[in-house]
Amino acid sequence: MSEVAGPSALLLSSHEISNIAHHIIKPMPCEWEGCTVILNSWYNLTKHILRHCDRISSIDGQYQCRYLRCAGRVHATKDALKAHVDLSHLSRLEISCPIRDCEQEFSRASQLESHFEVNHKDLVGRHVTWIFERLVPTALPVRRIMTPLPPLPSQREIHLWHFSTPTISLPPRHQNRSPLVAVEPTSRKWRRLEVPDKDDRGDDRVIPLDDLVHSVTPLKKAALNIQKKPLLSANQRLSRPQSTPHPLPRDDRVPRTMGFSIFTQKFDKLAKDGVVDGSVMRDGGM
Repeated sequence: MSEVAGPSALLLSSHEISNIAHHIIKPMPCEWEGCTVILNSWYNLTKHILRHCDRISSIDGQYQCRYLRCAGRVHATKDALKAHVDLSHLSRLEISCPIRDCEQEFSRASQLESHFEVNHKDLVGRHVTWIFERLVPTALPVRRIMTPLPPLPSQREIHLWHFSTPTISLPPRHQNRSPLVAVEPTSRKWRRLEVPDKDDRGDDRVIPLDDLVHSVTPLKKAALNIQKKPLLSANQRLSRPQSTPHPLPRDDRVPRTMGFSIFTQKFDKLAKDGVVDGSVMRDGGM
């Protein structure tokens, strides 16, 4: 299923134009004390400010308005605080005309309604949508209508791909050259050297050369001196991490810790007083 925008219809009138103007996208900073939030429309700013009023706590049974540059801060109830914020602060915010390419702003909704009826009389009474091209974008979410996807093709087409590689031909080999050595083209500079001199044209002597002798160096025997690692002293063994024997020994050769002697004295005293069984230590159970 695919989503296609299908917003609800609007009837452009003097009353509805104020409602549209409250939802157009416009940066609206919150002027509540200690709040740095910037809302995207007049309507969302109103809800945000009223939420501040709901969360404020009373001081000595009174509620204070935290709006910046407010003259009447103290109010008896939260409802009185909200009414004060609506009349003294929110109603004074500038309202922009929601018609595209119109940059008029008004301090009262009644002024916007009169402006719309006089300057945009061609739009009065028209049925439009929220995405009408003559309206500026609004912050309201657009309702989505689910439409079915188009049907799949009846037959599935299978494409066959043919890949071919170009034929690579090797250069001709020289008769006297090794078959493993590639033949390189001779440049013009070296071709001139192949032309025989006047003195050498009648000399067809061939000078035989001996084969190259590859000398093989015999391997020398190396004497390896293997020595046993010397034993470490007691101080050197303490500075190295101790390995755990496996399997664990079960006799008296287990090294004892520094506090074992103190533990033995305490244990013997408890055994003498009859608190613990001293035979466990004598039998090697501890």
